Amino acid sequence: MRPGYLYFSIFLWLVSTGGRFTAPFLQHIAGFDDTLLGIIFAVQILLFSLLGSIGGIWADKLELRYPDKGRIGCLAIGTLLGTISFEIHAIVQFLVKDDHMMATALHITARLMYASCSAILFPILDGITLSYLKTHNRDGTAYGQERLFGAVAWAIASALIGPILDSHGFNVFFWSAPLGGTLSIITFIKYANDSLSFSEEKKEEVMPETEMVECKDLEIESSSIDGAACAKEESVPIQETNSLSLLRSMISTFSACGFIISSISLNMGTSVVENLIFLYFESLGGTNTICGLTVVVTVLFEIPIFHYAPHLLAYFGAATMQKIACFAYIIRVVGYTFVPQDHMALVLLFEPLHGVTYACSKTSSVEFAAAISPDGYESSGQGLLSMLLGFGSVTGVSFGGWIEDVFGPKVLYRSYAGIVAAGLVAFYVALACDGRSGNAKYKHLAKKQSSVHEQGNVV
Repeated sequence: MRPGYLYFSIFLWLVSTGGRFTAPFLQHIAGFDDTLLGIIFAVQILLFSLLGSIGGIWADKLELRYPDKGRIGCLAIGTLLGTISFEIHAIVQFLVKDDHMMATALHITARLMYASCSAILFPILDGITLSYLKTHNRDGTAYGQERLFGAVAWAIASALIGPILDSHGFNVFFWSAPLGGTLSIITFIKYANDSLSFSEEKKEEVMPETEMVECKDLEIESSSIDGAACAKEESVPIQETNSLSLLRSMISTFSACGFIISSISLNMGTSVVENLIFLYFESLGGTNTICGLTVVVTVLFEIPIFHYAPHLLAYFGAATMQKIACFAYIIRVVGYTFVPQDHMALVLLFEPLHGVTYACSKTSSVEFAAAISPDGYESSGQGLLSMLLGFGSVTGVSFGGWIEDVFGPKVLYRSYAGIVAAGLVAFYVALACDGRSGNAKYKHLAKKQSSVHEQGNVV
């Protein structure tokens, strides 16, 4: 089984627990205003950033101790506990809603518990995927081809749940969450069993060669001196790494620093869109069905980018894909602000650019982290980068809710277009300081990926 099916099941679960409808869900069920929503999402993203790195390291250690079981086990635990946490909203809705203070406190607690459980999922899932690609002799740039399964699930689930929400209300999520969680855990079990079978087959294939080597070793060991020499030669020190060494690798050049600055500013902008945009669409007169359709349009443009990610990375490089993501974001959010009231359908003209932004930025950032992560530390590298970018998301959405409350959505989205533009300019300046183009740099990283993994540094 491919890791793509894991992405498919996880994204189904994410939509079943709110997905892009989380903001209107909390507004209707919990009674949160825009400012409180911004604070809640900011804390949630902060937990994602901090716990994502810890979860990635924890999963890597368990994988070393329990091969083919450690990471997938962490994935299952996070999904199960996340589903249980989400159901606290249902308990509050049906049992405690008359006590407003207590209900609000419990809704906030539920969101924080849900965020803590789901924070570990994507660094672990990205680590599983990169490890799978290595063991199956596929280049790490093929990540996008697996990731597109998640995009498909995101679109299908969002399109289906939109009309259901219009007809039955947001209580539907209380039933869809356990269904999505159960489907995900079944998928995890199937993947773990297939991985174990593949490992056993690989061991059987290697066994004859191992036996021949052991016979030769026995002949050598007949001489104690030769045996000692052989033992010395065969003992290879195991390279250890930590978050500090990975961080040094990430900021080792001007281009790398510029890439991170641009990614952080872009995350500030995308965090507002991903968490609050449906509230703006509702103010324009949009229904949940139309909101679900916007996700479908977005994904239709994500899919080809994720599918052809290896070719796009080889042709453009990660730096250019990051630039494309920034330009697409700026054009899109400025375009949103010119959509007139009760003409929500015009938003669909700009939604394809969201797919371009997300797919290009995700592909380039995963490639960037993978290039500096030693073997066995894929989840750690992804988790560390996720933590750095998460600070941008926290800042973006925490101020975003307040700006929308005080100044309105048009000022909000135009302001964040300016922030992303400033980050993009910083990236261009960093590339100029390095004295070579971003394309050449990231193509060089891709070609030298094996040596980068061995050294643990960005070349």
